[in-house]
Amino acid sequence: MEVSVRALLVRRDGFTLQVEGCAADAAGTAVLGPNGAGKTTLLLALQGLLRAEGTCARPDRCAAVFARPAVLRGSARWNLTAVARSVLGVERAEAEKRAADALDAVDLRHAAEREARTLSTGQRQRLALARALVVEPHALFLDEPFANVDADGRPALRALVRDYAARTGCALLVATSSYADALALCARSFVLRGGRVVHDGPTAALAQVDDPYVRALLAEGPAP
Repeated sequence: MEVSVRALLVRRDGFTLQVEGCAADAAGTAVLGPNGAGKTTLLLALQGLLRAEGTCARPDRCAAVFARPAVLRGSARWNLTAVARSVLGVERAEAEKRAADALDAVDLRHAAEREARTLSTGQRQRLALARALVVEPHALFLDEPFANVDADGRPALRALVRDYAARTGCALLVATSSYADALALCARSFVLRGGRVVHDGPTAALAQVDDPYVRALLAEGPAP
């Protein structure tokens, strides 16, 4: 499974994003850059949520997690059960089992019956990740997915995402300003600056790139 785009051009509120080519598979692709570089615009365009020129290919079943995730009315458990039934068409008992497993995976079983809108921002982000995974996506788009999660909780969530992609072959595209996220999740990284790609290569080699912009980006990114 793969997400890919060629000759992408997006014009949005005076901002222009131009990417000649970008692809993501189960090995993971990170899109790095500061605020305003075009990371979220790229992810939205790849999901078909923004009008864009170019050729884009993606699997039928995609899921996304954003830095400010929306939640549905109802309990945390119901957020997952309803989505599993709607997307996968499974019976209620199966959907509830999937929901329980997903809540366990993101360490939210204790909050299963809480109204989702009363959860903290970090808990909502965990819930959004669980909701994305419960539908067994073939492509997963993550936009600053752990920005509001406590630092000591991030490694387990990174491992959960990485294991899912490796096990299922799900394409993984991560927009982040965190080199730690990129390094843990993605084999390849693109660096954006002002809507243009200024570097493309292995994530593990980013720290050796001789470019002041890239070095500053890695130095200023959030801590692991």
